[in-house]
Amino acid sequence: MNDMLEEDRDFGFARVYTVELKYRQRPEIDRDLLYKKMELYTGKTEQPELEEADAAGLAVWEAYETEKEQLLHFFHLNYMVRYSDGEMPAQTSLMNIDNRPVTDYETAIQQCWHWKEAAQTLSECSHSLLMSDMMASGLDPKSRLELFTGALKAILEAAPCDAIYFRESDKLVEPKEYLAAVEEGAALYGAMNLRFYNVEGTGSNRPEGLMDTVGLAALGIPDIQCHFYDLDPNEVGDHLINIGYYLFNNGDVIADGETIGFTEDMRWRCEHQYALAAPRRVVIDLDPGEPYYSGRQGEE
Repeated sequence: MNDMLEEDRDFGFARVYTVELKYRQRPEIDRDLLYKKMELYTGKTEQPELEEADAAGLAVWEAYETEKEQLLHFFHLNYMVRYSDGEMPAQTSLMNIDNRPVTDYETAIQQCWHWKEAAQTLSECSHSLLMSDMMASGLDPKSRLELFTGALKAILEAAPCDAIYFRESDKLVEPKEYLAAVEEGAALYGAMNLRFYNVEGTGSNRPEGLMDTVGLAALGIPDIQCHFYDLDPNEVGDHLINIGYYLFNNGDVIADGETIGFTEDMRWRCEHQYALAAPRRVVIDLDPGEPYYSGRQGEE
C-alpha cells in the first residue's frame, strides 16, 4: 500500500479529487432538489442518510449547523469500480469546511488570466463547502471526470456559489462560465489549468518562457510542458490545450521520441519527464526544435 501511495505521489495522481465552493452568503440546500439533480446528471443514486433526515423533517440541508458536522454522501450506482473481491459504486460527498484566506489561493490568482475578478470575489466570500469523490480513482479518467462534473453541476444548480476552486489543477473559475464551458463540451475547463511563466536570470537576452498544464496528472494522464525561446505564448498555449484534450480522450499514447504537430511545419518532439514547475508530477515535455527549445530532454 505504501509503495502504491508513493507511486501516486510521484506521478501526481489524486486518489481523492476535490473542489471548494465559495459563497458570499451561508449556503442552504434543498435536499430533494439536490437528489433529483444528482440522478439527472449522474444516474441512479443512493443517499444513505436521506431516510434518516426525512424522518427528522430535515428538508433543507444547512451547512455550518453547530450541532454536528454536516455531510452529504452519494453512492453512484451507474459508476461501479471493480476490485479483486467485487464491485463498489463510486461516491461523492459534500461537507462544510473552514473558509480560507485569499492568500491561500495566491498561485491560482497569479495564473487566473481567464477571470480577472477572481481575487475580489474570493475576498467577499466567507463560507466554503468541499466536494470530493471517494472510491472513484479506479474509474478511467473520462468516466471519473464525467461523474465529478455531473455531481458538481447538481450542487451548483441546487446551491449556486460565487467561485469554484479546483484543488488538483489549482484553478479558480467563475461558476456560470464553468457551467457554460462544460455544456459546450470543454470537459477540462476546470480540471486543467494552463500556466505561463516568464523565465529570468538565465543570462539569455532572448524572451524565454515556460508554459505548462496542471491537473491532468491528478486524473492519471501526464500533464504537458514547453520551455521555449521566442515563441508566441498564445500559440504555445493553444498547442498545450489541444494536446491535453488529445491525451484525455485517448490516454497516455504518446511514446518518448515521437513528434506531434497540428500544422505541416510543426514537429515537436515528446518525452516524459518530471515537471519543471511545482507541483511534482509527470509531464510530457515538448521540444519545438532549434532555435526555440530551452529545455534539456533526457535529463530530470
